[in-house]
Amino acid sequence: METTLTGFQRNFSAARAAADRGETIKVKSAGTVYLFARVTEQPARPFADLEHLFGVVRQPQRTESPHDLIRHRLKTRRMG
Repeated sequence: METTLTGFQRNFSAARAAADRGETIKVKSAGTVYLFARVTEQPARPFADLEHLFGVVRQPQRTESPHDLIRHRLKTRRMG
């Protein structure tokens, strides 16, 4: 089923009924298409689209204790 954003808003109950039947509703708005569908469970891999970003940025392992880290930050803040 395809509809415009205004049509989707006006006929939401019909779109929801269609989604309950298993249909996917495409909502077009200003050159963008949104999908409205019913999902019965959580995806097995919710971050599948972002896997290429895993491990890109990594914080270095801390060698200082949290106490020393706080002391260092307070010391540099007073000087600056």
